[in-house]
Amino acid sequence: MPRGRRAGPEPATLDEVDRGLVLALSRDGRRSAAALAKELGLSRQAVTERIRDLERRRIIRGYRADVDPLALGLEVRAQLRLTLDATAPASREKDVLRRLAANPLVRSVYRVSGEDCFVAQVLCRRIEDVNAILDELKATRALQSSRTAFVLETVMEKGALGPVEPPLVAG
Repeated sequence: MPRGRRAGPEPATLDEVDRGLVLALSRDGRRSAAALAKELGLSRQAVTERIRDLERRRIIRGYRADVDPLALGLEVRAQLRLTLDATAPASREKDVLRRLAANPLVRSVYRVSGEDCFVAQVLCRRIEDVNAILDELKATRALQSSRTAFVLETVMEKGALGPVEPPLVAG
């Protein structure tokens, strides 16, 4: 599977109008259909239908506020590199993934190549919160090892894909 891809259907194709909508909404997801229609030279109804279609196809996955984690007291960022015991039953891997997905402090989980099986990004208030996550995962008896890297400084962070630059939208 190509790097960074999820298992599942092939990538969606976007025509020029869909690309324009995605670019416009990534800059300001709160724009009205009327404003988008004017910018793109379409009817409001056509814009509304296209947005619904983009949402249905999960190309547009949501609209949200970008909240500063520090304002919520979430000052500890860490990367958990997890290696699973290859002799453990598959149900234990599922238990690890279920626990990671259920924990709101875990912000993303990636299956990776190399010696590690998964990398989880966590955002916490205290280092003890990271320890609690690891203790919960150890309880599954699926971990062979874990390594934790705490973020000392954020040098650059682009976050989600919005606002999307034109080179990121496939033609």
